[in-house]
Amino acid sequence: MIICPSQSFDIFQIMNIERQSFIPAIQEKKRVFEKRLKIFPEEFLLLADCSDEVILKNKTALVCGYLCSEKWDSLPDFENPDKKSEKLIKKQFCLGHNPLLTHKTNGSVLYVSSFALLKDYRGKGLGEKFFMNSVAALVSSHCEIKKVVILVNEEWNAARKIYEKLGFREIFRLKEFFPTIQKKEFSDGIIMEADSEMFKNIEFSLGEQAIKI
Repeated sequence: MIICPSQSFDIFQIMNIERQSFIPAIQEKKRVFEKRLKIFPEEFLLLADCSDEVILKNKTALVCGYLCSEKWDSLPDFENPDKKSEKLIKKQFCLGHNPLLTHKTNGSVLYVSSFALLKDYRGKGLGEKFFMNSVAALVSSHCEIKKVVILVNEEWNAARKIYEKLGFREIFRLKEFFPTIQKKEFSDGIIMEADSEMFKNIEFSLGEQAIKI
């Protein structure tokens, strides 16, 4: 398995992962991913299966996971927000937001906007390794990053366990933020934060423009 930067031609495999990972109501659109690829391509990372078996079968490596991110100048004020502040927070974290309006080249906050794996690659510890090594690589190559932030659905227990194990802590809840498979029902979005220092001592094996895991 290797972690490598994505390319524009990877978009179809990325969308396949997206469809396998999320219910239709919260799947990101192709145009959103295309904008992310354009604005911050070196930080849109892929997990690729380069095993002999896969290459023999598909004639190429298989993209089995992705992690995309953007950098922000700062975070909203989460202390005792009023209704207006909560509305602004929801707008900043909304699904499908335009990264052209939020990404700042020298931003100190790394926002991991989406992270997913193909079904066949889940439950094997790959998700944790992929996320941990990807964030470690991003933090190492961008010394200006001080905080790492994620948004997770309260129903995604497996993902939350990974984040908590890596040192993320809940800092805010977006009430009834995510649509669910039950009509007219919503689940909370949990904003979690970790200090970038927690990832700076993680060692990863770097091959030719790729991280081996």
